[in-house]
Amino acid sequence: MYLFNARYKFNLPEIEPPFGGSIIAASGLSAVDLQRRKLKKFPHLAKRYLDPQLYMAGIDEAVDAKTVSKLAAYPWFHGHAVPKYDSGQHKSAKKWKKTFDAQLAAKWTRTVCTEPSEILRAAESAVEFQLTLDCDVVILPSPLTTIADQSLQAETAWLEAGLEACEKLNVTKQIFATIAISEDCLQSDPLKNALIHSYSNQISSRSELVGACIVLEQSDQNSYFWISRQPLLSLLILVDDLHRGAQKQAIVNYVGTFGLVATAVGADQWSSGYYLSQRRFCRKGAPGRAHPRYHSLGLAADIGLKADLDLLYDAGLTDKLMTPTTVDKTLRSALKAGKRTNDVAEWRYSQSNCAAAQEHYLELTSKADSDLSSKTPKQRIEWVQAWLSGAAAHAQSVKQTVSTGSTELLHQRIWLEVFQEWRNYAKQ
Repeated sequence: MYLFNARYKFNLPEIEPPFGGSIIAASGLSAVDLQRRKLKKFPHLAKRYLDPQLYMAGIDEAVDAKTVSKLAAYPWFHGHAVPKYDSGQHKSAKKWKKTFDAQLAAKWTRTVCTEPSEILRAAESAVEFQLTLDCDVVILPSPLTTIADQSLQAETAWLEAGLEACEKLNVTKQIFATIAISEDCLQSDPLKNALIHSYSNQISSRSELVGACIVLEQSDQNSYFWISRQPLLSLLILVDDLHRGAQKQAIVNYVGTFGLVATAVGADQWSSGYYLSQRRFCRKGAPGRAHPRYHSLGLAADIGLKADLDLLYDAGLTDKLMTPTTVDKTLRSALKAGKRTNDVAEWRYSQSNCAAAQEHYLELTSKADSDLSSKTPKQRIEWVQAWLSGAAAHAQSVKQTVSTGSTELLHQRIWLEVFQEWRNYAKQ
C-alpha cells in the first residue's frame, strides 16, 4: 500500500488511484499546528499515521533551525511536558509559538532521554499524542542507530518503554516499532551484518508488535535517489527477515520509488512524495526552494526540465521515457507541436513551479503501486525485475544524449544489481 509522506502542506489534488493513506512527519509542522488542523477534511488523511521521528533528535540547529523549532514542540524530545495550547490564553497558534518556541529550542540538546523514567514519560507522550490524533496505528519512537552495536541497548530501552506506555494507555490499535539506522552502519556486507538480524530478532520476539516502520538515514543530503549499494541491500534483507522470517509487517519510508522494490520483497506499505524532504531523510539537509522535475517511471528517475527533456525529445527517446499522466498531457502535446518545455507555463523550469510536477509524480507512484499490489508475490518480483532492467537500459541511452547532470543516471544499474543479489540470497 502506498502512503503519502505528509508534511506541512496537506492540500493535494485528487489523485487516481487514491493513496492508501498518509504518514504525517512530525518534522513537517509544529505540534500545536498539527493539533489544530482539521485532518478529516483531507481525503488522503482519512487513514493516517504519525511518525514521531525521534531519530531526528541529532539535527543541528545551526544547520536547520526551522525543523528544530518544529520538533522541539513535541514532548518526547525532552521527556517532560510541553506547555499546552489554550485558545483563551494564547489566542492563536502563532502567538503560542512566539511565546514558547525559543524556550523549547533552548532545551534542544541533540540527544535523547537516557534515564528510564524520562524515556517512559517521553514514550508515553508520543503514544498519547497519536491516540489524540486518532491515528490508525501507533508508531513507537526510537533513536537513530549510529553505531553498529548489535546489542541495541538504547533502542531496546525505548522500545520497551513504548510497549509499556501502550499497555498503560490500553492501546488496541496495531503497534509498530521504529527501525532507524544511519547509512554509515550499513556499509559492511549485509549478509554478515549482525545488526540487521538483531533488529529483526527484536521485532519478531515481541508479540505486541505487528511490525516495524523502517527509515534509513542517507548521507548525501542532495540526492533524490539512493546509490549506496550495501544499505539498499540491507533494507531488502531486513524487510525479507520481517516478512518471511518473522511474519511481521514492514513500512518503508524515505527511499522514493525504491519502495516498489521493497514491496516486491515483502514490504506491506511504503511512503514517498515529490519533494526531496519526502524522499530522503538526512540530518545534514536543510529544506530549500525546489525546481520542477519530470518523473519517468520507465527511467526510474527524474528528467531535468531546464534542458534535458527537450534534448531527449529531439533524440526521439521521450516515447519510451515520458510516462503519460493526466497532468502531463499538455506538456506532451506541446512537444509534439514543436514547442519547448519552457513554453508550457506549468512545466517551466522556475523556482517553486512544482504543482504539475508533484501531481504527475504522485499519480505515477500511486498507479504503479496499485498495479503492483494487484499481482501475486511471484508476479511482483518479475515486474520489478523487468522494470529495473528496462530502467538500466534506458539510462545507458540517456547518457549518450545528455550530460548536464540534471537527470539521475547512476542508481538504475545499482538498484537492479541489489535486487538480483536479494533474489540470489532469498532464492526467489
